[in-house]
Amino acid sequence: MIELYIKDGCPHCRKQMEALDQEGFSYRLHNVGDDAVLKKVKEHYGAGMVPVMVENGKVKTIGYRGQG
Repeated sequence: MIELYIKDGCPHCRKQMEALDQEGFSYRLHNVGDDAVLKKVKEHYGAGMVPVMVENGKVKTIGYRGQG
């Protein structure tokens, strides 16, 4: 299962979700608007931007299409 960390209103996050939908991938959304989620993204995954895509506990991309 893909874990996708996003921010409300982020156009890059929307594009990432659309790309995953088109490719038929299932994913679980996590919103960095929640302070605990934001802390996890920064500390555990070392990400300073969204979207962050994690699969099997490993970061696949930071930023849309890994451009982060």
